[in-house]
Amino acid sequence: MTFEEKHFSYLHGLVQNRTTVRAVAQIDQLTEQGAANATLIKWDFSAAQPAAFNLAWYCTRMAIQRVPRGGGIELVYMGPDGHMGYGTASGDSESPIWPAGDGPDVYGVLRDLRTIGEGVYAVGMGRQVYRRNLAGTWERKDAGAGIDEAELYAAGYAGEVWRCDAGRWEQLDSPTNVILNAVHVLPDRRVVVAGKNGFLMIGSRSAWEVVETGLDAQIWDIQYFNDGIYLATSNALYRLDANHVPQQVDMRLAGPVTCGQLDAGDSILLATGRKHQCWSDDGNTWHDLT
Repeated sequence: MTFEEKHFSYLHGLVQNRTTVRAVAQIDQLTEQGAANATLIKWDFSAAQPAAFNLAWYCTRMAIQRVPRGGGIELVYMGPDGHMGYGTASGDSESPIWPAGDGPDVYGVLRDLRTIGEGVYAVGMGRQVYRRNLAGTWERKDAGAGIDEAELYAAGYAGEVWRCDAGRWEQLDSPTNVILNAVHVLPDRRVVVAGKNGFLMIGSRSAWEVVETGLDAQIWDIQYFNDGIYLATSNALYRLDANHVPQQVDMRLAGPVTCGQLDAGDSILLATGRKHQCWSDDGNTWHDLT
């Protein structure tokens, strides 16, 4: 069976560099049969076909940890139950993120994984925060995500927004009680938070501007790219104009394009939906990998 003949649903996308992006996907037929599965896909823009690696467990997120002083990169990939995988040029390994009895099996599933500074952070239900250091060791950081490791933000159920300043977490006043799906810190250190029913707010720990987006869909992700703020729902990509009004991005691709998750790096913006992975280097011209 060729790659094109497999029917995938994409769960997460990641920019490795300007010519390489990755995806976590599931094979629809296996999922319909109730079989745990995941496929890690690597798209090299210069190659005719992507590389794919199948897992016999449910994986939902990836992150890249860059080892300093010429140590290369390590791919970290995560299941919602805290099962972790690690891929390097020398091979792959797997292990739980935390011992049973005091981790995801007690507090709930893990929702997100991302690189911040030198660490990789995993966050989940029950206000769980874990950090993986360059030695490959996970540490609890419950005491999210942000622009650097000195200032982290996390958001979640019931409108909760938290800020971690130099290792100390504090809950911020929030103008909403809706479920919040995404938080992103801009280069000017303003924070953008989005969630259910098109909710969007921009501000800081002391003041929030609630933006009337006119959207009734869930905003699943936020990404700053090329001097613009992008929002993703399941079926559309938006860019905020100067008045913070979402303007739908016309990718000028064949047919409707699914969206939902965003990543940016090395001058590439990647939009990942259930059935599409699309990238752009300027926010205007888009390329469909699928």
